Amino acid sequence: MGKGAKKGRHRTECPTCGAARTGRDAAPADEPPAPKEKGPKVPLHLAAYAHAAPLTGAKKIKKQCCRSSPRCKGCPVLLMRAARLQESGVTGKDLKKALKKARAA
Repeated sequence: MGKGAKKGRHRTECPTCGAARTGRDAAPADEPPAPKEKGPKVPLHLAAYAHAAPLTGAKKIKKQCCRSSPRCKGCPVLLMRAARLQESGVTGKDLKKALKKARAA
């Protein structure tokens, strides 16, 4: 890096000439940032089971199982079991009982 170079600055290019612009000279964003969706944060490798999070009451889905007893509501093992139960057609009291059993396991 040169004598006057600044570390950690992101650069944008001028749309007309292609010259790099940094800091205050950079063009402002045209659109405001999109509002965040309500619901639990989902790790990418567990995205297929995100629909089961409301069944367990999880606010955040954990990346790994901590193997505590009883399992926490955001445990990926519990979410996978809940998703399987939901796909097989289990509903109501039976689903709640099965989830309680899954947390105890």
